[in-house]
Amino acid sequence: MKAIRRRRLAVLALAAAVATALPARAQLQWKSADEKLVFKVGVLGQLQAESIDVAGTGDSARNLFLRRARIILGLTLGEKLSVFLDTDSPNLGKSNTAGVKDAGDVFLQDFVVTYKASQAFQLDAGMILPAIFYNHAQSAATFLAMDYGPYTFVEGGALGARTGRDYGVQARGYLADDHLEYRAGVFQGNRGTNAANDFRYYGRLMYQFGTPQTGLFYRGTSLGKTRTLALGASYDAQEKYRAWSLDGFLDLPVGGNGLSGQVDWTQWDGKSFLDTVPKQDTLLAELGFYFSRAKVMPFLQYAEQNFDDVARIDEKKTSIGLGYFAAGHNNNVKLSYSRIDPSAGENRDQWLLQWQIFQF
Repeated sequence: MKAIRRRRLAVLALAAAVATALPARAQLQWKSADEKLVFKVGVLGQLQAESIDVAGTGDSARNLFLRRARIILGLTLGEKLSVFLDTDSPNLGKSNTAGVKDAGDVFLQDFVVTYKASQAFQLDAGMILPAIFYNHAQSAATFLAMDYGPYTFVEGGALGARTGRDYGVQARGYLADDHLEYRAGVFQGNRGTNAANDFRYYGRLMYQFGTPQTGLFYRGTSLGKTRTLALGASYDAQEKYRAWSLDGFLDLPVGGNGLSGQVDWTQWDGKSFLDTVPKQDTLLAELGFYFSRAKVMPFLQYAEQNFDDVARIDEKKTSIGLGYFAAGHNNNVKLSYSRIDPSAGENRDQWLLQWQIFQF
């Protein structure tokens, strides 16, 4: 049966590869006569096939679904004010263990109003993805590997975040010729009974050697187009909850090709305030090499979750895959195999095939 499933995935991979021959569309935007008002429209679609072992059953769950289906809007109002908005319907059509497919309710994913007083001081307000560490604030459209790390949003459910997003305000700026980035924000977090809890606070510093990034989201890979080494540290807190992070990101042209990777380490501790976030360390490491002539990138992603309490089950996940970037991040297909290894219980296998269409 596993051989049959692998053949099916191979057929789907071939179909997706043929589909990537389609050209990417030009950017869709409108400008006012004085060009001070700019309105942009974009989409992100990730069609995905998955086969994953179900622990303790001997079954493999198989799904064909939309991992992401986003409509993206951008509005620029002069030189100082801009708005970024997108919707999502994640895992649309994916079935749960009871066989019920996700209804795919469309919701607001991001809504960020940015006032840019200067390059050194910008104010973001709305529904924001905090940069607790590098992978936590990455754009889902420019991943090196298949997706975020499996333990990237440990805090999300306990803090009432929506796919990592929280409601609030952050200051953001770029100093030393844009090489030094700072971020500091105050957010809703977990409001508690009568909404009486203290607010959530976080801060981040990142120094970027080479070509700096100055956008709201971080990228996964430039496919050999830029030279960047970024080193960052972050702190996140509300009441007794704490999270500390260190991270590094590398994006490097190599002989017309590209090397990309990152490492993120985080220690989480919800203490008595967030008892669903027990003290733990998480690690994410990924590496990919882009061959520009063939437009392919083999990649490796490794993640682990280690609890301070020895009675809890630690876990490791190792993924290896290959991406074909027919039109960069605008049109690509990726195939990956993962091994999920808990400290107790059975190992599990996972196969993923994804076709991405993106334009913004």
